[in-house]
Amino acid sequence: MRDAEICCGFGGTFCLKYPAISNVIVGKKADHIVTTGAGLLLAGDLGCLLNMAGKLQREGRAIAVRHVAEILAGMTEDPPIGESRNNRIRPQP
Repeated sequence: MRDAEICCGFGGTFCLKYPAISNVIVGKKADHIVTTGAGLLLAGDLGCLLNMAGKLQREGRAIAVRHVAEILAGMTEDPPIGESRNNRIRPQP
C-alpha cells in the first residue's frame, strides 16, 4: 500500500485538537487503502483501526477492518471493527 508507514491522523489527542488536519490525513490513508482493491484492512493498533474504519464507513467503502489479534484468535464470525450485526456494509456487485 502506498505510504503504509504514514500516520492515519488519529494520534491520541491529535484528532481532538486538530480535527480538520486529522480528517485530511485519514482521508489520504483511506484513498490509499481503497486503491489497493483489498476487501480487508488488517493492522495492529486499535486507535488507528477505529479511525480508518470510521472514515471508510463514512465514505461508504465496503472494506472490512480487523485487528490482527481477531484473525489469530479466529474471531472473524463477529462483525468487523466499527460495524454491528445490523449495519454490515456489503460490497457492491
